[in-house]
Amino acid sequence: MMKNRIPPPRSRPSRSQQKNLHRMGSILLMSTAVLILILGFVVFSIDVGYIALSKGQLQNAVDAAALGAVQELNPNIETEEVVANATQVARDIAAMHRAGDHANVSIEGNLGDVEFGRRTFDLQTGKYNYEWGPDATPFNAVKVTARRTAVLDQQGDLAEDNQLPLFFGPILGASGATLQTSAIATFQPRDIMLVLDYSGSMNDDSELKSIGVLGQAAVEDNIHEMWQDLGSPTYGNMDFVPDWVTIPGQPAAGPVPHITVKWRSSEIDVTSTKDLSNVVMEFSNGNRQKIEGLTSPTGTFKGTGGNNGQRITRCWIKSGRNACGDGPGYGEKFDFYNNSHIRKGLGLDGVPYPYPSGSWDDYIEYARSHASGMPWYDSDVYAAGYRRKFGMLTLINFWNKNKPKNSQTPGLWRASQQPITALKDSVDLLIDYLVGVAAEDNVGLSVYNSPSGDALLELNLGSAFDTVKTTSRQRQAGHYDSFTNIGAGM
Repeated sequence: MMKNRIPPPRSRPSRSQQKNLHRMGSILLMSTAVLILILGFVVFSIDVGYIALSKGQLQNAVDAAALGAVQELNPNIETEEVVANATQVARDIAAMHRAGDHANVSIEGNLGDVEFGRRTFDLQTGKYNYEWGPDATPFNAVKVTARRTAVLDQQGDLAEDNQLPLFFGPILGASGATLQTSAIATFQPRDIMLVLDYSGSMNDDSELKSIGVLGQAAVEDNIHEMWQDLGSPTYGNMDFVPDWVTIPGQPAAGPVPHITVKWRSSEIDVTSTKDLSNVVMEFSNGNRQKIEGLTSPTGTFKGTGGNNGQRITRCWIKSGRNACGDGPGYGEKFDFYNNSHIRKGLGLDGVPYPYPSGSWDDYIEYARSHASGMPWYDSDVYAAGYRRKFGMLTLINFWNKNKPKNSQTPGLWRASQQPITALKDSVDLLIDYLVGVAAEDNVGLSVYNSPSGDALLELNLGSAFDTVKTTSRQRQAGHYDSFTNIGAGM
């Protein structure tokens, strides 16, 4: 017979156990909530970090674009061209940068713009003021802006969404972030000290010695330009192109004729108002040769035999009843190495030499000298084909080479000496540019003063731009001394 079993009694949790179970459930709920909160912070930090990174990248792009664009500002070209060039440079440089999801930053259209303006210093407030727009010329500042924004139409509807897309923002209802960065680049006031070379070599391209490098036509054209710059002066009967000298003899009087002799180094052209009787020539080798039996009032004469090609140093012309006690039957004497005869032939008697250093005799020796031991000898005159010829071309070359200082030939700065004139022109261009950009620059001028071994400070740093141009222009090659000393100049 089966008996009913009575189940054993069940154990119940104690009060303390019940409390622990309750706590475990609460912790589980709290942990879940905290995890969700932490996850939210993680998600938020990812998007925030992405926004910060993208904004930094966007700032780098506009910084570089502004710096590039400001280099294109030039007051010496049309404003429209400046704007076009600078804008294109800004766009090109911005496109070289990545920002967020864009591999190339664009500042075109609604994504950004390039503005031009002017920065000026207010002495009263001690601050800089900016003015933007087409009227703020000449431009010396550029502002580049990049945007990542939503563009709405007139009805307020979304027309263009350029916002930075987020990773987790859409979960919270934010599909993108709005970004905008700007950068301004401008010219900073500069202290510019011009250290210029005014040594004697700065007229070398305007001397006959540069023919081998520049060509004879180019050098002589430059010397002709210098002559015109000086007012195209003439002294006596000298033309610009050097020519042989014609020496006049004594005036005609009764049986005594008037004779002229053109000296052509190894030949002479003689003209008399009466028939010639004989001509005696003395040569550089010391020989004399007499040509007799003449019956014409004119003739060209030169040495023959051993005297052929010899330089004629003096001659005696017998015509009519003129006479000279230098030899039997000798006529009027013409001495080509007597400077008074040459001065007379050049019409320089009574004509003052134009500058404080030098003389007509110095120039005559310079043009006539044929050996290195002679005063003022210059082989370049011979190489150019002008030895024993006289004219303004070789006179200017004499000044350039032998009398370049301002104390010797003042006013030579007016002439287009090269390469110093190119240097002066470049100074003018620089000053005009600085005036145009009006960036409150300071400019000074230092040149060589080699006799003392030091540089000469012509002008301290300042804003007297016109004075810098004028002072630079009124200095000639070798102005103070002929030597170069760039180290002292610096």
